[in-house]
Amino acid sequence: MDARTERYLELALRLGKHDDDLVDSFYGPEELAARIAAEEPRDPEALAYEADGLLAELDDDPWLAAQVQALATNARKFAGERFDYVEEGRLVYGIEPRWRDEATFEQAATQLDEALPGAGDLHARYAAWLEETAIPAEILEQALVDAAAELRRLTRERIGLPQGEEYELELVKGERWLGYAEYLGGLRTKISINTDLPLPAGDLVHLTSHEIYGGHHTHRAWIETELVRGLGQTDRTLDLLYAPEAVISEGIAETGPGLLVGDGQELAAEVLGRLGFEYDAEAGAQVIEAREQIRPVAANIAMLLHGRGGSREDALEYATTWSLLPPERVEKLVDSQVRSGSPVYQHTYWQGRELVAGHVGGDPARLRELMTARVRPAELG
Repeated sequence: MDARTERYLELALRLGKHDDDLVDSFYGPEELAARIAAEEPRDPEALAYEADGLLAELDDDPWLAAQVQALATNARKFAGERFDYVEEGRLVYGIEPRWRDEATFEQAATQLDEALPGAGDLHARYAAWLEETAIPAEILEQALVDAAAELRRLTRERIGLPQGEEYELELVKGERWLGYAEYLGGLRTKISINTDLPLPAGDLVHLTSHEIYGGHHTHRAWIETELVRGLGQTDRTLDLLYAPEAVISEGIAETGPGLLVGDGQELAAEVLGRLGFEYDAEAGAQVIEAREQIRPVAANIAMLLHGRGGSREDALEYATTWSLLPPERVEKLVDSQVRSGSPVYQHTYWQGRELVAGHVGGDPARLRELMTARVRPAELG
């Protein structure tokens, strides 16, 4: 490990003491981790100064420079400095966070209206569909495991998987997110699925693939195999949540599922049918097609709250109007953005997908190449 890599890892772990979410995972040198863990938290202003010093030495490594720029900006935030929403997006994530025009959501509402026939308000019909297709709690874990098994097979065939990779699954409550993949090193990932709200059958396959096969677990296992073990890139033993690499990571996790199973509805129906739960894949496909266009609503809510001075009440009204979700899901959606330590992160999903999908062009081989590329978001645009 060279001196610059060591300084980068030390800087990130020290800043992680100021925000538990900053460092997504670290499986690098245990001695380094133990040494930093034993320290008292350092002044974020001093850490920002250290980041600036390191950044000045990285002209020959644009990827690492972008990561250190993100750390420097986060350090200044932790020290009390405030950044414009768009400026923070550029400095931390290497993208310009965009507002998604509501015309897209209007079109999606029209599609959803057609996909959910019947009398009455669209909100009510959509709420009924979500309730009717909610996976029963007693079969949820097995459904996730069974979906993962098929996705694993497809990933091995179409993208490739390192030998010896494994995941472990847990169901949790009380988190602001739906799913989380904590990479443990050793080609292992702990997958946590939040059960505060019932999981709609239409989301089963996308969620499983996003977090495990075709998404985060696959991505990080290849990084460890090819970059860390193969090329000795110790800086890749660290995953930062608030950094440009998150745009690539979420873009891959949002693109991978479609390359493996399309909208995933037929696989969901097959898996759930074996567990005694009937799900109409054809109807689900129409709903999911409309819902995909609504997903950027969450990023608009983040920008409304943190970039445009909107109140929680403004966000709740906006979410109710454009997400079309029932009240309990609207509350969860808005609460997630209110509680976020880095609200611009929400843009990594739809804008990351836009960049990654455009880059890979539907080719699983190009997605596999991207998983181990040392690339910044700007290089995909």
